[in-house]
Amino acid sequence: MTRVLGWTTLLGLFFFAISTGGCGRNAVPCGPSSCTGCCDSAGQCQSLPSVSACGSSGAACVQCGAGQTCSFGSCSGPFGTGGGVSGSGGGSSGGSGGAGGAAGGAVGGGAAGGAFAGGTGGGASGGDVADGGVFGGGFATAGGTAGATPADVMFLVDMSGSMNVPMNPAEPTCGSCSGSMCPATCPTRISTLREALGAFVQANSTAARYGLTTFPANNPAFNPTGCAPADAQLVAMLAPTTPDSMGTLNSQANAVRMAVTGLGSTTPATGGTPTADSLGFVRSVPALASSSGRPRGVILVTDGLPNCNPGNPLSCSSMPPPPADLCTIGNSCVGPYCRAGYLDQVATVQAVTALRLAGVRVAVIVLTDALPSQIVSVMNAMADEGGATACPVTSPGCTQRFFATNSRALLATALSAALQRVSAP
Repeated sequence: MTRVLGWTTLLGLFFFAISTGGCGRNAVPCGPSSCTGCCDSAGQCQSLPSVSACGSSGAACVQCGAGQTCSFGSCSGPFGTGGGVSGSGGGSSGGSGGAGGAAGGAVGGGAAGGAFAGGTGGGASGGDVADGGVFGGGFATAGGTAGATPADVMFLVDMSGSMNVPMNPAEPTCGSCSGSMCPATCPTRISTLREALGAFVQANSTAARYGLTTFPANNPAFNPTGCAPADAQLVAMLAPTTPDSMGTLNSQANAVRMAVTGLGSTTPATGGTPTADSLGFVRSVPALASSSGRPRGVILVTDGLPNCNPGNPLSCSSMPPPPADLCTIGNSCVGPYCRAGYLDQVATVQAVTALRLAGVRVAVIVLTDALPSQIVSVMNAMADEGGATACPVTSPGCTQRFFATNSRALLATALSAALQRVSAP
């Protein structure tokens, strides 16, 4: 599902005249309280960001480098946005506190340093602790898949702009790079996913009947731009009546692997994170919509909080922005970014619940360099409802039920464990 628009190429339509205009004309100093764009050297509010004047929330305008674009108030590489703030479009830098118990989802605590206590095959205890969570604990695999019959498994992949962010922004070779502009020594979230998922599917080609869907969709008519949920499969799942021959499974896996090589280029990383309605779309896919006697599952790979909330209660036409724990893009949930950046926890958890009630397990993998408590809380709520948790919910030490990954090796392990969980008879 190729997209070339999102926050980037239709920003002029999306970022319509919502600021105060030129701050000087209204005798109000240009700044965060009066300008949703950036303030130029003359003190004027530039409400339509451009490569020569890029910024947001009343910050000073900057000029983007060669080959970069300005989107979400931040300069980024040619394949989309790296986010106006850390993790825009889903990979939020945090926010204060948890977002509360979403409907149908028991929110987990997110105790700092809580190592997983379960996990198939034992699981490693520990990993790098970051704020509210821990990487690498408790989801080691025992080898092989849980069932003899290959499951119908959809990879639902977040291709929001923040997937261009380096896996480890503190890496000295990364600098302020984004997407394909990053050197080989600075893997990004999307390059890490591309390499790990491609290798995983190739090595496990007959373990499941794979499909691949990415989001957001390329739909320039959708408002807000960049928030269109998935509306087509990038690699369509096999029909329920298709036999499980080795040749068919290998061919299907190869199609997925080839599509994965285009993630970040043919399928750009750009836009927001409309997770809820994208989950709703995959629930309608024939291979998942009704039982065929095979296990059915969705492996959601995302880099942060769901947003693009159509039920945002704010007016979206005035300052100040919503509280930090409701805005996934820092203080930029104003004007056209109001609905786009607003947290969509409740609907997302409900979408996971709907899949589980239809007999489809959902495993949640989060690809990020940090785990603020809010991400732990929201992702736990989703994982709890999905029925394919990283560790047993009843285990006293299981405070983090999604798969947290911050490296290619850890992502490979998470994919193996997630496949086991969703493939269980």
